[in-house]
Amino acid sequence: MKFFRFISARHWLLPWVVLAITGTAFASGSAEQTSLREDAASQLELAFSAVEEAARQNALWIPAREAADNAKAAFDRGDYEQAITQARAAKQFAELGVRQLDYPPYRHF
Repeated sequence: MKFFRFISARHWLLPWVVLAITGTAFASGSAEQTSLREDAASQLELAFSAVEEAARQNALWIPAREAADNAKAAFDRGDYEQAITQARAAKQFAELGVRQLDYPPYRHF
């Protein structure tokens, strides 16, 4: 019990306070990064809904699925600019696949 007599509250509390402060500083990030992350999340949601719609209509192109997967991987590793770029590409490819259904199956002469 002599050991606990020499340890004041600040000795055992200080590491926990420092850990809490640095943890919240790293978790918060900058406002620009937060905005970019939210934009990437919304673009990713739009891309996946477009890819699902194309798949439902049997009009999904392989590049649309690959771009959607790349966008999700970029978002998971924190590369939000790449995630936005890939999500927009996936959405565009999926929409092109759906629009292709309106084309005639053969060329009229």
